[in-house]
Amino acid sequence: MDQDNDNENYEEEPEEMEAFESSDQVTVAPPLEGPIAKYMREYRLLNSLLISLASILAFFVAMWNIVVYVAASGEGDSDFSDAGAAPAQQQQEKQKVVKLMQRQQKAQPKSQQTFRTTAISDITLPDMNELDVKDLAPVVEAAAPSMADAGMNNDAMKSALKGIGLTLPKTMQQRCDPKKRIGRLRQGGGKDMTEAAIMKGLNWLKNNQDPDGGWGDNDKDEGGQPVKTDRNSMTGMALLCYLGHCELQDSPTFGPTVQKAIDFITSTPPEPETIGQKGSYSHPIRTYALCEAFTMTKIPKLKEYAKRAAEIVVKGQNESGGWAYDYGKGPVAHTDLSVTGWNIQALKAAALTGISIDGLDEAMDKAIAYVKRCQDKAGKFAYKEGTNGKGSLTGAGVLCLQIWKNAKSEEATKGLDWIIANQSLDWKAVNVYEWYYHAQACFQATGVSGGAKYWRAWNKEFQQVVCGAQASDGHWPHGKHYHGDTEIYRTTMAILMLEVYYRYMPTTQV
Repeated sequence: MDQDNDNENYEEEPEEMEAFESSDQVTVAPPLEGPIAKYMREYRLLNSLLISLASILAFFVAMWNIVVYVAASGEGDSDFSDAGAAPAQQQQEKQKVVKLMQRQQKAQPKSQQTFRTTAISDITLPDMNELDVKDLAPVVEAAAPSMADAGMNNDAMKSALKGIGLTLPKTMQQRCDPKKRIGRLRQGGGKDMTEAAIMKGLNWLKNNQDPDGGWGDNDKDEGGQPVKTDRNSMTGMALLCYLGHCELQDSPTFGPTVQKAIDFITSTPPEPETIGQKGSYSHPIRTYALCEAFTMTKIPKLKEYAKRAAEIVVKGQNESGGWAYDYGKGPVAHTDLSVTGWNIQALKAAALTGISIDGLDEAMDKAIAYVKRCQDKAGKFAYKEGTNGKGSLTGAGVLCLQIWKNAKSEEATKGLDWIIANQSLDWKAVNVYEWYYHAQACFQATGVSGGAKYWRAWNKEFQQVVCGAQASDGHWPHGKHYHGDTEIYRTTMAILMLEVYYRYMPTTQV
């Protein structure tokens, strides 16, 4: 009842108001309007626009936060798998996308740095013969010396930093910035005789380059007799020597040499017609050089070559995780650590390019598991799984672990302990293949807390032995006998091991 009465009163109110309004004797004051209501009435359209813009902005912020969260958690925001794929397969595809994004980001420098390679080969280092080997930081990131400390001509430095605007990943920047290069050489205990030996070696390679840009047509064996060697592998190793010193196409001393080498290495398809025993080494060495050349020069042709060559390496992996002669498959294939080491280095160089290589991460993870199985109880790594370890392959095993997420592993530490305990100091007893790996493994150890002791011990006599063995014309003569030993091979291996001071950052950043 009360409710009905209320409704009746409510319905009569408009009539009462109408009566008041029609009366000439009564003036009704307009309803009071607050400032907020007035603002909303007068700026109704503007408010609608502002609210819409705010909503759109909030939407994009929310989507960006979702993307960042997913990427950080290791899951991709894109799924390229088939609609009917299983959840596990979808997850794997997502992880592949994220890993590729991360590699591409690492392959690009955070800041633009300009290098001019044309002046680098002409810059004279200060006399550092009396420098002592000092402790290296867990990751060698110490500031480079000042201009005065470095002893470099200021005009030379300015000239070196002008030019082509080449951008490099952080891992390679110290090669091309003269100030950083000298700083890292000094930080690692390097001396000016080391750079002098490298320059002499590069000049010798230049003078022994074949007319078509390759190396190997006019090689000599350990007895000094003419011999033809695999030209793809020899050219790849020589090119890596020049790239390790940041000698590119515009270098005044070595530019034409480098350009001819690149022309030669891209003169045939990246897929070899046959692999065979030699090709099992030749192809990954060539792939290594193609990938590093693209990373440093960004020549468009090299990108396609690097990608296709790296894909051959991935497809050639044996089911065991290693690589075999002729890229053979199955348990009967001749799978060994020597072949595996070069293929792992090739895939690491491919990863640094930022190019999408399907299956690369999975191949590397399988390879590391294989390498670990090749280690014996003493810490040495074996030629073949299940056999006794060999000193010549111990450094290879350690380096493979270091460059792919296992620098701190127990296996890497045991291998380093063996290397230092069995170091040879007589060049005639030196296997350059062994020392190529040992030098890198010990240097990379400086990226692990407490690992600097290995490099200090190795570097104590290393420079003196290698530099002292160089011939006056710039090549390195025969050391310890092994099959396949040639002048070009020994010289390139010696140069690469001497460039270790600045060629890559320590441990996981190589």
